[in-house]
Amino acid sequence: MTTFNCLIVDDEPTARGILSTYINHVDKLKLVDSCSNAQEAFRVIESEKVDLLFLDIKMPGISGITLAKALKDEVK
Repeated sequence: MTTFNCLIVDDEPTARGILSTYINHVDKLKLVDSCSNAQEAFRVIESEKVDLLFLDIKMPGISGITLAKALKDEVK
């Protein structure tokens, strides 16, 4: 069975908690980490294999859209 490593990036603690709960209830998903901003996410992505990102669009600093565009060249 294939398992997908997931990363949550959201500045809202409640949203991260809800997504974490959902991910933990799906057998094929494994939560690698949960970050409150894009800078934390970059560090996790550099050190962990991440297959699936749950990104908040509006965050202070770097938005989820900007993060996704920055990672576009890294995604294979």
